[in-house]
Amino acid sequence: MTDMLHKPNGWNSPLNQMTEDEWKEYFRLREELDVEYTEEDIVKALDKVDDLLEQNKVSEADKLALAVPVEPRLAYFWKKCGGLKEVMYLNLSEAKRTFPDEF
Repeated sequence: MTDMLHKPNGWNSPLNQMTEDEWKEYFRLREELDVEYTEEDIVKALDKVDDLLEQNKVSEADKLALAVPVEPRLAYFWKKCGGLKEVMYLNLSEAKRTFPDEF
């Protein structure tokens, strides 16, 4: 799901209502944020998050933590409970593989 013609399942539910501009932003973010990570990449990124937090660089740590792919079931749960706006700033690469029609 990467274009306006193929919105995710539930796109028209009240929880997922977005303006046309918000949908454009959602799909722009999908292209930008949904980057594949290897297990090694994830471990390195999370170690770096720990290092940044120890240095009190919280905003940098937050940004890096959000770049790590979200566990698919957790992303699906967040979508179902909070809507697509709740997950749109996360890396959904793994969630899109597991639930291809949901994101």
